[in-house]
Amino acid sequence: MSARLEDRICYSMDATDLRALPDAVVWPRSTEEAAAVVRVASRRGCPVVARGAGTGYTGGCLPVAGGVVVSTERMNRVVLLDPARRLAVVEPGVVNAEVDARAAAFGLSYPPDPASLKVSTIGGNVAEGAGGPRTVLHGVTRDYVVGLECVLADGTVITTGLLAGAGEGGWDAAPILVGSEGTLAVVTKVALRLVERPAAYATYWVEFPSLDAAARTVAEVIASGLSVSVLELLDAGTLASALEHASGARPATVPEAALLVELEGDPAAFAAAARRVRDAAVRHGASAFREAASQAERDDIWKLRRSVSPALARLSGGKINEDIAVPRSAIPAFVRAMREIGESLGLSVLAFGHAGDGNLHVNVMVERSDPEQMARARAAVSRLFAAALALGGTLSGEHGIGITKAEHLASELGPAALGLTRAVKRALDPGGTLNPDKILTDRPNPWWTGPPRAAEGERGGGTDRHTC
Repeated sequence: MSARLEDRICYSMDATDLRALPDAVVWPRSTEEAAAVVRVASRRGCPVVARGAGTGYTGGCLPVAGGVVVSTERMNRVVLLDPARRLAVVEPGVVNAEVDARAAAFGLSYPPDPASLKVSTIGGNVAEGAGGPRTVLHGVTRDYVVGLECVLADGTVITTGLLAGAGEGGWDAAPILVGSEGTLAVVTKVALRLVERPAAYATYWVEFPSLDAAARTVAEVIASGLSVSVLELLDAGTLASALEHASGARPATVPEAALLVELEGDPAAFAAAARRVRDAAVRHGASAFREAASQAERDDIWKLRRSVSPALARLSGGKINEDIAVPRSAIPAFVRAMREIGESLGLSVLAFGHAGDGNLHVNVMVERSDPEQMARARAAVSRLFAAALALGGTLSGEHGIGITKAEHLASELGPAALGLTRAVKRALDPGGTLNPDKILTDRPNPWWTGPPRAAEGERGGGTDRHTC
């Protein structure tokens, strides 16, 4: 354990760049060590915040009430990889890409693929219910978790699913815990289902004269029932930023929108499927349609896609990234609403993301130090959420609620579901020590209460202090 200021600062932020200092940081190497920390904290009423790689966008791992950050980075073993059972058992600090790489040696795959797969960890993926580009065909993290080992709020260790030896029978608590953002338990092991690795991939890049045309193409491809494994949407501002980030120079021309489309499986079926995608794109005015002719070209396309988030972070004085999801048929309507909201408030609103799953990362570009601009950004985010909910969508496709979306949760759930959520929290964490002031909180959204606070002096993260 460390209470040194320099260590506390290192664990006081996530990808939002908001700050909240913990009182201490611990780095357990085993379930027993993690349970001991939680047990002591529970007796003292001290907050416990589990943390993976800190790549989240909703403040989910910020210790806003102080307390102890439990970093899982040293719990990074692949405990078991059983190709016969198509099963991997890993600790929460294992990086997402490592699971897929280890499975590949046996002709298997772990499909959930956050764009940050080279840095995000399985524990964080489980906490947030992460998705990624391949969700359109393969599903999200929740669909692959077949067992958990967790530490409850009082330090009790439980196992669920396959890790409990329960097979597929009986009640499994995992569906409640996956996506609960560390507010119900600290995950210490995860059993993951693996699948057969695709025989081949075909990757296509499609450009359009308007974002609306690209969105309508997405809706048509999905409605046709065509089995694509990736369908990613990028608008002009996103593309320009990513291309500059990749090449070091601002591109002279950029299409108004582009789609990254990928097929996987039997190469014999690629030609017919690609023809159907091309036909849909042409009907909506596509200006270019090309296939990656080599693995190097495929890698270049994916490098561009995976560089989007860091590229956008360099624009303006910052960004507010919201992972809004809507029914896939409603993507064109949401894209139009997004553009109207940005224009009416005089803000640049950029979009990219997993359009095949209806999950769009909407980025409101702001100068965080400008109070007037932040006030307009707050109005934009509220209107974007309202538009998504009106179209049958949700506040978050994969990044969770954390603290930055908590004020809008009641609008989506309604009183009854919100009450049930609170009841589950009280039942599993009666003392409220596991990741407090997340999801179910009246704490103000730090985006709107002023610029991100610097981690100064010896102050802890929140205004409600605890003795740890």
